[in-house]
Amino acid sequence: MNLVQLSREQHAGLRIDPAKAAATAANVHLVRIVRSEIRKAAAQYPLFFIKDGETGAFHLAALMGLEPHENLFWDGDTLDAGYVPLNLLRQPFYIGGEDALAGVICVDLDSPALDPAGARAIVEADGSDSPYIAQVQAMLGDLARGQAPTQALVDLAVSLKLVTEISLDITFDNGARCTPTGLYGIDQRALARHLATLPDFETALDLAALLLSLEQVAGLVRRKNRRIADEAAWFEPGTRALERAG
Repeated sequence: MNLVQLSREQHAGLRIDPAKAAATAANVHLVRIVRSEIRKAAAQYPLFFIKDGETGAFHLAALMGLEPHENLFWDGDTLDAGYVPLNLLRQPFYIGGEDALAGVICVDLDSPALDPAGARAIVEADGSDSPYIAQVQAMLGDLARGQAPTQALVDLAVSLKLVTEISLDITFDNGARCTPTGLYGIDQRALARHLATLPDFETALDLAALLLSLEQVAGLVRRKNRRIADEAAWFEPGTRALERAG
């Protein structure tokens, strides 16, 4: 990744290929979300707390695949989902987080989405911001504003001991097994004990949505079984042809 601050002077001619930007999600199995996305994302994906490998801090994330670098919602052209998390939609743009780039809009100059023939411009012919970059700025603004309330919800869940490790032991239709690790969810009994003490109704709804989203794991398993079956069907004719040729 090569993040640089987005500059009208240096990047006025920059163009983005939306298809290539969307394709960056193809190998993403976990994507972080902010609190304002919880209820929309919970209708599509199982949502988990995940630990930062360096700090041990928890973050909220949507699980989109059952193995690393696997996105079961990617159909080869687009994401087959009614809601796409902001951290995927804003590609290849970021909010700078360190040193001189902190808090500014950045672009990844190594992203395959940057294409001179791309359909989306950053700056219009008259020098004004394009509608596309205005949408990106709005998404990045939502992500930035979402950091504090998201952290507050995570801190509350941890302080009330609502967060528990989730063990998944999945067997697919072809007999293969999968045991994703490092996933944490809401403990149903603990949440029930603390419902009356939660600060407001919105918090209760968000925590309940996190809990209920775990039902979406079954949907991921169905998607995985379909992918396994499709891959097997694709290879089968070729295998038989080779056998006949031999």
